[in-house]
Amino acid sequence: MTPDPKIADHPVPVLIGAPSCAAGVIAVVFTPAGLVPLAAGLALVFWHRLRPSAAGSAVGAVAGAAAGTFGTLAVRTEKLCCMFGWSESRGGPYAWLSRSGVADTPGAARELAVAAGWRPDVVHLLMDVAFWAYAGFLIVVVAGLAWRARPGR
Repeated sequence: MTPDPKIADHPVPVLIGAPSCAAGVIAVVFTPAGLVPLAAGLALVFWHRLRPSAAGSAVGAVAGAAAGTFGTLAVRTEKLCCMFGWSESRGGPYAWLSRSGVADTPGAARELAVAAGWRPDVVHLLMDVAFWAYAGFLIVVVAGLAWRARPGR
C-alpha cells in the first residue's frame, strides 16, 4: 500500500498534526480545552485538502499565542482553603502565574502570599502558549474556508 501522494508531499504538517491529535484525544478526557489541539491537529493532517494560507496560518498562530496567553492574565482565580491557605492564580485555560501562603488566619495567609510574590509555572505557560497558538491557527483556517465557500466566489 502506498501513501497518499498529497500527504507524502506535505510531511511537516502531518508530523506536527498527528501528535497534536493524539495529545488532544488524551487531553479531552481531562478538560474540554483538549478539543483545540485535536481540531488543530486534524486541520494540519488534512492541510492538503483544506489548502489554508501558510502565511495567514502562521500569523494567526503567533497572534493567538500572544493575545491569548497575555490576555488571560486578567482571569483571576482566588481560593481560601484548609485552615488557612490562600492562593491566587492567573492565566487560562492553564493557570501559569500564581502566589500562595499558609497561616493561622485568612488575612495573614493572604499577606504572606502577597509578600512572597508571583511564581510562574513554565510547563503551564508552554501549554497555554500552545493552546492559544492552536486557537489562533484554527480561527484563521475556519475564516479562510468560510471566505472561499461564500456565494459568488
